[in-house]
Amino acid sequence: MEQKRWNSTGFVSVKDADFQLNGVPYRFYGTNAYWVQMLTDEDIETTFHDIATADYRVVRTWAFNDVANKPSSGTYFQILQNGKATINDGADGLQRLDQVVATANKFGVKLLLTLTNNWDPKRTESSSSFRRWDDGTLPRGYLSNDYGGMDLYNRAFVSNPTHDDFYTNPDIINAFKNYISHVVKRYANNSAVLGWELANDPRCSSTLQGSSSCNTKTITTWVNDISGYIKNLDSNHLITAGDGGFYCEHCPKLYAKTSTKPPTVSVGSTFDGSFGVDTEDILSVPCIDFGSFQLFPDQNQYFPGSSGDFASTAISQGNRWVAQHSATSSTFKKPMAITAFSIVTKDNWPLFVPFNSSTRMPPGAPCRGVDNFQKNYAFVSWAEVGLTGSIGGALEYQWGQKGLEDVPHVNRKRQATGNTSPDDGNANYQNSYTGQTATQFASSLSM
Repeated sequence: MEQKRWNSTGFVSVKDADFQLNGVPYRFYGTNAYWVQMLTDEDIETTFHDIATADYRVVRTWAFNDVANKPSSGTYFQILQNGKATINDGADGLQRLDQVVATANKFGVKLLLTLTNNWDPKRTESSSSFRRWDDGTLPRGYLSNDYGGMDLYNRAFVSNPTHDDFYTNPDIINAFKNYISHVVKRYANNSAVLGWELANDPRCSSTLQGSSSCNTKTITTWVNDISGYIKNLDSNHLITAGDGGFYCEHCPKLYAKTSTKPPTVSVGSTFDGSFGVDTEDILSVPCIDFGSFQLFPDQNQYFPGSSGDFASTAISQGNRWVAQHSATSSTFKKPMAITAFSIVTKDNWPLFVPFNSSTRMPPGAPCRGVDNFQKNYAFVSWAEVGLTGSIGGALEYQWGQKGLEDVPHVNRKRQATGNTSPDDGNANYQNSYTGQTATQFASSLSM
């Protein structure tokens, strides 16, 4: 295959509020593909070839895959069971992540590697992966929340856990640091890695509820501890927390010396610390190199409701959310990236699985999806607000890959283009929703 390369000879760094690559400003437009570790070598090659051909510069993907029991087939990186963590370095373990990193490097794509997930709804565990089940349930590794994560650590190490045990329990912290050390050292000198993301969307609660003592200081303290630990292992790569970007205007701060004022009064849970997240305090942690936030209007309300229809409200509130974080980047003089953004279409609504669920929307459930042209417009609008402002990077959620050869959860006879990658209702099989093609859009907005 022809290789599509960007200038990826060096490590991405930061200077003031900008990303830099090889001494010049670097803005990126990319995508998410949490599932790529589950593929064969050939399908990993196909996926990164197509991503690079579409001129996506960065891919965010999971660098973890935790299970409670050894599966009969498929990739897994770590077994968490009975107070013990066992790392898998084998051919069905971290060697799969090695292949992902090597292939990304081959095609000049940089990786944002995520180390754990806030979301891990408990389900009947499958012993195999990527296989269609007769009862219609989804196979292991199909959903982004089926790779283990915080609550699997909690269940393995604590008899009656709360979600925030992950942030405070010494045994869990030591186990997580042991895994971090194993993975971070593996790629510390590899410039294909853009940086480390501590967790996807850390909060005080998940499937397991948080304790009454969990607050913004709990998570910020954890971020300071883990980011400092990684920086001592790897000084080459950037670190971000991975939080959803929620604010806490009146919360006491551990590190932040100032605050970005919310655009309105009485702005609700995204600004009052309800999620246990204070993105400004997290951004001010010394070893956090850049800020992160996400945008999923299907699953979060970012501002007070509007009398308009869902699509118009979601698009306009999304613009305000991106602009708010652009202002935060300018205020705190650190780069900011929107690490995942999407909105579900009407066509994809039957496939939609919220992040704290393991099942698709039931038949007859009210449809909140938008028209395809509205999703197109939303992606263009949100990315333009960010990348023409102070947002340094934007990553769509998520890449949809056709033409895969070895993903048996799909009946190949029914797919003229071959098998397709996992789809939680957000898969984008049309390269870019920007309206220009990803090549034109990334080139026009990325330096």
